[in-house]
Amino acid sequence: MTLVESRRKRLTILCALYLAQGIPWGFMDITLVNYLIDSGITVGEAAKVASFILLPWTFKLIWAPLIDTVTIRSMGRRRSWIIGAQVMMALTLIGILMVPDITKDLTMLGWMFFTHNIFASLQDVSTDALAVDILPAKEQGQANGMMWASKLVGYGGGGYLFAELIRNTGGSIQMAVLVQIFLLGAIMVLPMLWLERPGEKRFPWSPGGEGVVKEENYGNPGVLKRNMVKAFCLRTTFMFLLFTLLHNLGPEIGKFMAKGICKDELGWGHVELSLARFWALGPEIVLVLCGGFLSQVWGRRTILVVGMGSCALLNVVAAAVPDIWMTSWFPTTYLVLAPGLIAVGAVGFLSMAMRISWTQAAGTVFTTYMALSNVSAVLGKRAVGLLEELFGYQSAFYCSALIYVLPLLLLVLVHPSQVDGAKKELEGTAGDPLLFGPEDEEQAVE
Repeated sequence: MTLVESRRKRLTILCALYLAQGIPWGFMDITLVNYLIDSGITVGEAAKVASFILLPWTFKLIWAPLIDTVTIRSMGRRRSWIIGAQVMMALTLIGILMVPDITKDLTMLGWMFFTHNIFASLQDVSTDALAVDILPAKEQGQANGMMWASKLVGYGGGGYLFAELIRNTGGSIQMAVLVQIFLLGAIMVLPMLWLERPGEKRFPWSPGGEGVVKEENYGNPGVLKRNMVKAFCLRTTFMFLLFTLLHNLGPEIGKFMAKGICKDELGWGHVELSLARFWALGPEIVLVLCGGFLSQVWGRRTILVVGMGSCALLNVVAAAVPDIWMTSWFPTTYLVLAPGLIAVGAVGFLSMAMRISWTQAAGTVFTTYMALSNVSAVLGKRAVGLLEELFGYQSAFYCSALIYVLPLLLLVLVHPSQVDGAKKELEGTAGDPLLFGPEDEEQAVE
């Protein structure tokens, strides 16, 4: 059975591909950053390196139109891009292995992982587009929770695993990179084996297949542009675009401030910091799965407010009671609890972005939200050094809390029903079915 015919297969492959995204992300955002902080550079400098390494994740705005207009259609709309991206991810990691000690040259380190993330971001875009293509509306909330949980396993579990590997190999990152290559290669087997739709081929040269008919105007850049303009003309989609650009500033600031306190005031090293992130994995997965379920019951907007609002409150406590960081329980509690609350908000964000992505360019629209989410994360990392210098760790937590709350005000103007109304209006007056995708099987809770 193909992905559109089998719920089990589509959830398995989406979760596996999100796991593949989380593994290198965890190494770069947890292991490598903590290792650099432990080696003596400031939190602000480490954040700048991280922002540069992760900058290619903002390239989704480039990848999205490309994968919507160019594809090997006999293999399916997305599989060729997913497989190609994973091959290049593995090859760039092999290139990193050839450098004896890349951590001695931060510029070389930055460029090597920058290159790797070009293809990691391409794989992410292709996976998101595949999810938009094959997930019915009734599965979106649960699927997003499972996908995010899979990414967290790769992110948090991989981050600690690689920290231990580096410690046990005398500070070398070579073994950590080698393990990543093996894991990515194993996951790549699934998109090679499973087809998206009936009639497609495993590879262009494979025998058989029913000769997939290319949809009219699919891949036409002019039609894609027209659909994109139409998609973001609505108040709902535009306001959510602004929300997306702001919502990751607070999490990044709070995360680096906490790491700075734990290193400078408590003397934690990179393994202790990575271990705390690992302990966050269990609560985070539980919270993200609950968030996926509750988004179907309470609504996407409510879950967003609960997740981000709780993080804001936690940061207020961190700033208002400085001595609490000297206790034996709060630093670990913060580093364990904050990622879980952020993940709850992330599930609501992903589900809302998928819900209001419409027109035939829905994959590109959804990816635009994902790209701007990464832009927001990069901006948050870049702001860390400035806030640390101006306010110090404690007062910067107040800034983080404020930046959590302000974007939530925009959600008052976000109503998925407006997207549904626009679809019906186009269907009834414009008579152009190319301007919208298939109707939802059922109306999901907003």
